[in-house]
Amino acid sequence: MPGDNQNKRFTKIYLTLWGVCLLVAVVVFALYKLGFRFTSRFEPVRAGSIELVSNEEGVQIFFDNREKQIPLESGMYRIQRVSPGFHSVMISKEGFWPWTKTVNVTADARRSLFAFIFKSGGLATKSVAASTTEYSEASRNIQQDSLPKVKSWSKAFNAEDSFSIWLDQNVPDRKLSHDKSTVLFTENNTVYIGWISETEPIPHYFCEENPCKLKMPVMVSEETIKSVGFYKERRDVIIFAAGTSLYAIEVDREGTQNFQPLYKGTDPYFYQSPDGKFYIKDGNSLLSAEF
Repeated sequence: MPGDNQNKRFTKIYLTLWGVCLLVAVVVFALYKLGFRFTSRFEPVRAGSIELVSNEEGVQIFFDNREKQIPLESGMYRIQRVSPGFHSVMISKEGFWPWTKTVNVTADARRSLFAFIFKSGGLATKSVAASTTEYSEASRNIQQDSLPKVKSWSKAFNAEDSFSIWLDQNVPDRKLSHDKSTVLFTENNTVYIGWISETEPIPHYFCEENPCKLKMPVMVSEETIKSVGFYKERRDVIIFAAGTSLYAIEVDREGTQNFQPLYKGTDPYFYQSPDGKFYIKDGNSLLSAEF
């Protein structure tokens, strides 16, 4: 009968549509398990990942405003299968300043982040007795540790020239990162870093503009900069003294450029010894500090 035939056709179409939907769901599920994610245009791309290192253990990790329980493995937190696009990451710990970042994760790529957090009450310091050898050596080193800065009336760096030659001629007292890839200096009360490695790929923060720049400003200080240095063995975090305080700032300006106070005094300068000891000279006081 006509009505039965129509019902059969409807049932066949209905079952076919369900079969197609089921097949699509199975394919999507399989791609998801294989590490693929879909773009806004529904194009499947392999997911990226975030590798997170911090100077503190026992931190809370928030990814896209949700806390994630991620185990610490080989000194690193790994956030796997991240959809390409912008994501927020926040690191927090009780008694410490938080660290937050919005990062662009690309398809099938690993993004490495260093989340530095310092105590909100400032660095833990202790006085160094004036009668000790430690006091005299540290005081001498602080006095001799001049602020690295571009010579007055130097020729501005031209991207077509050799950056190494320009540095030799204009910033002979520049500071060098532990891995010897990055230099640090100041010019017109601005902190700069420069890329000098000839073997490693240049970090993304030197490439905010196209083409990439070998010389990059990190920050401009409203107060006179007195001391600068790399944080421990990092090349992406700078410590500087300006005015009455010490600060730490990251060089990566993508999203939030994290900036944290370390110490507040009257007229501080600092020095980091090759073996990692950190000293603060503030007026007549000399302090050793622990990170």
